[in-house]
Amino acid sequence: MNKDTQVAIIGAGPVGLTLAIDLAQRGIDVLVIERGDEAAAGDAKCNTVSARTMEVFRRLGIAEVVRSAGLPDDYPTDAVFSTGFDGQELARIKLPSRKERMGPDGHSAPGFPDSDWLTPEPVVRVSQYFLNPILYQCAREFSEITLLSGVEFTGYEQGENEVDVLARVISTGEQLRVNAKYLVGCDGGRSTVRKQMGVSFLGDAQLGRTRSTLVRCPAIRQLYTGRPGWMNWIRNDKVSRICVAIDGDELWLLHRSVPADADDFTALDADQSIRDLLGVDEDFSWEVLKHVDWTARRLVAERFNSGRVFIEGDAAHIWIPMAGYGMNAGVADATNLAWMMAAVLNGYAPVDMLDAHQIERHPISEQVSRLAMNKALELAERPDTPEKILQINVPQFVCEGLNFGYFYDNSPLIVYDEESPPAYDMGSAQPSTVPGCRLPHFWIDSQTSIYDTLGPYYSLLQFRGNTIDAVFADAFENAGMPLTVLDVDADADYFKHKFLLVRSDQHICWRGNGLPDMTDLIAVVTGHNMP
Repeated sequence: MNKDTQVAIIGAGPVGLTLAIDLAQRGIDVLVIERGDEAAAGDAKCNTVSARTMEVFRRLGIAEVVRSAGLPDDYPTDAVFSTGFDGQELARIKLPSRKERMGPDGHSAPGFPDSDWLTPEPVVRVSQYFLNPILYQCAREFSEITLLSGVEFTGYEQGENEVDVLARVISTGEQLRVNAKYLVGCDGGRSTVRKQMGVSFLGDAQLGRTRSTLVRCPAIRQLYTGRPGWMNWIRNDKVSRICVAIDGDELWLLHRSVPADADDFTALDADQSIRDLLGVDEDFSWEVLKHVDWTARRLVAERFNSGRVFIEGDAAHIWIPMAGYGMNAGVADATNLAWMMAAVLNGYAPVDMLDAHQIERHPISEQVSRLAMNKALELAERPDTPEKILQINVPQFVCEGLNFGYFYDNSPLIVYDEESPPAYDMGSAQPSTVPGCRLPHFWIDSQTSIYDTLGPYYSLLQFRGNTIDAVFADAFENAGMPLTVLDVDADADYFKHKFLLVRSDQHICWRGNGLPDMTDLIAVVTGHNMP
């Protein structure tokens, strides 16, 4: 069987499906190959959709349905640290239920550590178990997307202008050949695409081991007294790790750390470690839905593409899931690649523009991987006072820096000036309009975010009645690149320039108070000045 498409994506997890939807919204034909069964129970390994990812989902039109999924409306998302369900509570980071999250104005309600974040979309504690079906449903609504489940990717043959993707229908053995312009591997940490590329993972191969079990057990809910927690960190003389509420009723994800001196995973008994985590006896029972033994690592691929073949998400980087920023970093990868790849395929930019993806995203992957590893090392010191527990953990549960602080400081698609971006860490960030930074959020009116108005490629923001749009519009039209013009006002003192040029991924690529050299600017932002 032969098929043709513009982009073939291997893997229908959150990263692959987000990439597919983003490309389809830009008019690109996509074929997604997934080895697993779409109807099978979803994975629950990721349980946080970050604010930055929610901003992406808002642009894709699915933010509300994502926010409504998972936990009940009144179930808190507190992080609780204790010696056990029947033990001593040591510390608590109080975070909102869905009912508590939004105020009467539809914006983030006051009273929580992240209430004042500059975003239209606060973080959502929803499991991948519920997220993936939402993304599947959204993808099915696009005629540009073909979904092939139960199909195994077996290899590719790359030419100068295309990639032939080889696959096999698992149930019948039928061979499939897909002719595509680009191939993107979103096929996880054991990525077959990455291996055929000949790309190695570099970093720290083992930082710890964990046994993780997704269970169905309504009785666990009865173990809570008072305000329940969403993520319960338990440490006692028998066990150490986490109980995560998936639906706040009967689905729970149970992580247990394997002792560092253990020979293998089985040194920690799967059943007894669950009883020790929950503090229950032999009469307590549960149904195992999925069990995974995994090794914590900090690994980043040496490169993210080879010609027309790319890797995204866990296929490109793996790290300890501190702050829930594994899947979310993959969505950021996809968002970065989608607009560039669509610009190339739609004829707005040269093929060389895609080289910027590696240049922009690889340093960010290294930064985030080290922030996550350092946080894990802090936790390994076993903080035992409420003050120390909160000092270490608030930044990972209220990770403003990971969401909004990172910047692209060496991109061939950005026109820089003399000012450096502000530094950031996991828990803190400063809003800035320095080129390469994320456009700080502001509201156009009570319900319209500035992000809602950005165009699909580039947007010129004109502040306080100043205008240069006629010259910009002519230059972009002559270059064949779409431009959206927005006349806006914002009061914050960091909006000190009259004009900003912003990409659809919300990163600023130029700012000024008058006309730049348009020839130079167009050459840079459209990828015609690549090194």
